[in-house]
Amino acid sequence: MKIEKWDEINGRGAHEDRLEAFLESANDSYAILQLKRTDETVAERFASRKELDSLGIEPCFDHYEVVYIAPLENADNQAVLLESLYEKFNLYHPEDFRGHSLSVSDIVALKQHDVVTCHYVDSVGFMELPKFLKPENYLKNAEMEMEDDYGMIDGVINNGKASVLEKLKEPPVVGAIAKSTKCHSERELE
Repeated sequence: MKIEKWDEINGRGAHEDRLEAFLESANDSYAILQLKRTDETVAERFASRKELDSLGIEPCFDHYEVVYIAPLENADNQAVLLESLYEKFNLYHPEDFRGHSLSVSDIVALKQHDVVTCHYVDSVGFMELPKFLKPENYLKNAEMEMEDDYGMIDGVINNGKASVLEKLKEPPVVGAIAKSTKCHSERELE
């Protein structure tokens, strides 16, 4: 079995896909983000916000991966919702969840009424991270490759312009070509 297939079956390798599905969801949803296992994140693993602050470290989106997303059940009280998710991901893991139990340094992102908020799992409770995930930035690399004008890096890929491939697939406008040729021929005759 190829590693890529194993990763696909076990939900790894699709961090960007899960993030996009979460952000683009038409319904309220949540995402669980956990630190990537790299040398760069060692000091951050299972660290409280107080510990991170003492080290001068701010939680960085690039250090995390989305390990789980799911629809969000109606909840008016955000604190109660976060606590219920904490309980769920410690005592009653969903069968398709492949991360570790929800712990200090993990992040729970909530999308409610098209508003995304991110919450750091701290030693006691949660701390909101207003600058952690900016939806307008997650497409920046894709935009840099596709955008015609770098001044248009704004979270909308190609700003609704038809791609070259789409233009090539369009049927040619016969009248426009004939008219153009006719005008050109008339000028040559003069």
